[in-house]
Amino acid sequence: MKKLLLLAALATLALSAIHAQNTCGDQLKVAQRRFDDGLLEDIPQLLTNCMKSGFTDEEKTNAYKLLIQTYLFSDNQSKADEVMLQFLNEFPSYSIANNDPKEFVNLHSTYRTKPIFKVEFKGSFIFCMPTLIEPFGTGDVAKIKPTYKPKLGFAGELNYLNKLYKNFDYSIGVSFTLSNFSYSNSPTEYSTVTGDFKYLYLGFPVAVKYNYRFKGVNLFAKVGFETVYLTKSTVALTRTDNIIGRQEPFTGTEDITQSQNKLDIRPLLAVGVAFNWGRNVLNVSAGFKFSTMNQLNRSKMYSNPGLYPKYFFVEDNLLMNQSYISVSFIRSIYKPKKIR
Repeated sequence: MKKLLLLAALATLALSAIHAQNTCGDQLKVAQRRFDDGLLEDIPQLLTNCMKSGFTDEEKTNAYKLLIQTYLFSDNQSKADEVMLQFLNEFPSYSIANNDPKEFVNLHSTYRTKPIFKVEFKGSFIFCMPTLIEPFGTGDVAKIKPTYKPKLGFAGELNYLNKLYKNFDYSIGVSFTLSNFSYSNSPTEYSTVTGDFKYLYLGFPVAVKYNYRFKGVNLFAKVGFETVYLTKSTVALTRTDNIIGRQEPFTGTEDITQSQNKLDIRPLLAVGVAFNWGRNVLNVSAGFKFSTMNQLNRSKMYSNPGLYPKYFFVEDNLLMNQSYISVSFIRSIYKPKKIR
């Protein structure tokens, strides 16, 4: 019984909403006929209740245009400006259509209608690809070479965006990056050492983006750099010895933050596609960040004395290059106002 009552109530609400939309749609048609006949006085009253609720977005947009024209033809400029400001606050990303009334277009052009800035929220999959610059080890480093392989990491970014010039935008932001990669080596004839590195960075990206439309598709290219600061670095190591009588491997997670250079400046390049999503934009891009500063601080490379005797492990000097795939959500911030 309760379920039937609930369904009946929902059906009643749905029918009421449909009826309200139909009624408001009819009111808009009546108001338009009054306007066409030059009967302007009753038009605001006909539309007032439906402006609060009852119109679809398209109907409400047309109602705003009709109200603005009504006040302009009634020589009530201040009221027309008031309604235009309400319209722009509710539909800030509205683009002028070819069939828009001339009076509406002229008044619209006297307002600031472009966003004052944009905010970007970005999430990325990171693939850290370390480049060996200088090897160190417990044996003959000319013959014994470690292997580094990228692993999946993550990054988040918050950016302030604004227009620079024509199709160029600039961005300034803050980011965090969790980079991962694996390590394997055979420092002796009887030992194998494997490890998983984790690096956590705080970054400050600055970039310029060029926007280009090609055959109806919104494309962009991005160039810039990111200054990063290392906040934490660890390595989970396992040393396995192929010796009779020694079965248990040596394992542990070691903090190696002290032996790392904290700063790195990383030039970046990216290309992507932009999709309009209402008043917002969704970007999908792929890019590369180039490490320019060696990761190892040689003066502190033995700051963790347990690495060598326990794991037969000595840190190598690396560059931390990264490739990434990202998805970002861009929110435009509008503040319409009269400019002339």
